[in-house]
Amino acid sequence: MQRFLNHLFDRISIFDQIISFLYKRVVRRRVLNYYKTRKIHPSVVLGDVYIDKNVTIEEGTYINSGQFFTGDNSRIQIGRFCAIGYNVHIKARTHDPDKPTKLDINDIHNRIEGDITIEDNCWIGDNVFIGPGITLGRHCIVGANSVVTHNVPAYAIVGGVPARVIRHRDSDV
Repeated sequence: MQRFLNHLFDRISIFDQIISFLYKRVVRRRVLNYYKTRKIHPSVVLGDVYIDKNVTIEEGTYINSGQFFTGDNSRIQIGRFCAIGYNVHIKARTHDPDKPTKLDINDIHNRIEGDITIEDNCWIGDNVFIGPGITLGRHCIVGANSVVTHNVPAYAIVGGVPARVIRHRDSDV
């Protein structure tokens, strides 16, 4: 019995390695597809991220993980050399608060959309949410676990829920 269990656990390890390999291959193919179908500079490093249509990412930026959603009439523009942490959600669309869901099967789902612009050299920490219509100025820092509901000026450090300016960085950086 012991020999059978050892043999079984050896097989499970092999299956685990095969599944891990296949998962990495699927992720790699999805990332390569993003480079072909979105406006993403070849130097951009993408982790485990879902990127919707109408997203542009310029050179030198890296994204660890998250979700970037746009609507039919909105876009997300990410500048050069930005650092985006894990589990970052950037959403250029949201539900209309006057009618957040459909009332019946034939009803139209209303959405509010707004372009999101992240200028050059921004650092966005882990677990950040950025809503529609937001502009992050160049060289700004968004602290981890923040919800950005207003525009962020250049060289500002913001954090919290909702994100507020904590202080300003030296503009000679």
